[in-house]
Amino acid sequence: MPKVGISRLGVSLNAILPATQFMGSDDLFVTSCCGKADECRPGDLFVALIDAEHDGHVQVDQAVAAGATMLLVERLVATDVPQCIVPDTRKAYAMVCQALAGGPCDYLTTIGITGSHGKTSIATLLESILAASGKRVGAIQSLGASVAGRSMTREPLVWTAPQLSFLLARQVLEECSHAIIEMPSQCLASHQAVGLQLNVAILSNIRRQHLDLHGNVANYRHVKTRIFQLLKNGGVAVVNADDPVCHHLLPELKVPCLTYGIRQTANVQGRVLEQAWGEQVIMISAGDDSIVVRTAQTGQQFLEHCLAAATAAMALGLTLPEIGRGLEQCHVISGRMQTVQCGQPFGVMVDAADQADPLAVLFKTARYSENGRTICVCTHHPDQTRDQRFHLGRIAERSKGLVVLTGRHTSLGEVDYEPIHQIMDGMKHPGRVQVIPDRIRAIEWALAQARPGDTVLVTGAGHLPVATVGEDRWEVTDVDVCQAWLYEQAKDTPADDDDDWSDSIYSIEDYR
Repeated sequence: MPKVGISRLGVSLNAILPATQFMGSDDLFVTSCCGKADECRPGDLFVALIDAEHDGHVQVDQAVAAGATMLLVERLVATDVPQCIVPDTRKAYAMVCQALAGGPCDYLTTIGITGSHGKTSIATLLESILAASGKRVGAIQSLGASVAGRSMTREPLVWTAPQLSFLLARQVLEECSHAIIEMPSQCLASHQAVGLQLNVAILSNIRRQHLDLHGNVANYRHVKTRIFQLLKNGGVAVVNADDPVCHHLLPELKVPCLTYGIRQTANVQGRVLEQAWGEQVIMISAGDDSIVVRTAQTGQQFLEHCLAAATAAMALGLTLPEIGRGLEQCHVISGRMQTVQCGQPFGVMVDAADQADPLAVLFKTARYSENGRTICVCTHHPDQTRDQRFHLGRIAERSKGLVVLTGRHTSLGEVDYEPIHQIMDGMKHPGRVQVIPDRIRAIEWALAQARPGDTVLVTGAGHLPVATVGEDRWEVTDVDVCQAWLYEQAKDTPADDDDDWSDSIYSIEDYR
């Protein structure tokens, strides 16, 4: 496999940014670049990035003083340093980063995934399918970056152009054959992914999410469809035919397209055959071929995610038996409808849902028994807008059970009750809601209320840590808290003489 690298002189800006204007030189050869003036090093290309709050052009002198020897700008700047003038420095920056990384997409089969919901689930399912078929897979997703299931990063992903190019280059050096890349709308809106080349681009759905960022649905749709501009020649779009907005986009697409759906006619279709708590049996059909698969998660939305992953895999040439094997091997998607089973007579599920739409889907999907109540731990956090909290309150009240409002982390010091009141503003009967700011105490309270047949939904954090404990700053998740409480209760109940709970590593006291 070719190694990632650059030539002895560096990357030619004239070669990767055609139709640009140069001042002070006929071409610039770049070996390193930086988009922050205070982080520039000698020999860097400084990129004057412009966003809603900052204009990098006013920091040129600072960058040059730090050692920048060339500039990438949108307008001529008064300086003796050579300049390359482009229409949009954000797009140019992303292209330069990819070129400096050696063009990793040339050596990888790449799959990009975008949509309002389900990106992580689809990415995890597709990774399992490809791995089961013998492929060495790299993934860049909200759960972290990985190679063949091994984590590459400890820090949270922020989907910047340098980070994307670095991680893809690492995956090439690790001899991956395939790379799966989640692409949030912020990544596409800020052109961080420009320069990537995709073999398959998946659009799962377009809902009323992130409108605070994009302004309206039309802008949001426009941003999401940018993913199709990244397709290689011969690349394939994979689109959800059941989603109304995606369905209306289909006639506008100018690239080869495969569709998937449950209700609408599509290239790949599916239906649920059997369903129980924590598993379901589904059928996936493509033309005259069908396969029956048992999955570890339930609901029609999860079936949609399976169909998206299956359709992408078919676009890459995999067969239905290979796809079915990979879907069945995907047992847990961390923090996404993740069931917690410790022998208790009621259901416990952890999910990342922190908006009204995914919470409504969760209420519809997650039910331990028909006669049981739903007990929901509902979460506020700083990224939510007032309007989002209002609608979250409206949906939370539909649980037809108990609701406890809490924060995303264990409370330290003074508690800000304003976000909680904003959620309660959307409720008709806010007096029925339990407010427990400390998250671990809120989860304990919800679990303690559960009776046989009930369902406890712990939402809003998913796989993210909600606390750190001990001198080693061990990160604790919602799943950890639920398991600790449930095992603590089991330890306190009469047991056979052969059972020994004394050596249990779980203790809810460790988290309080």
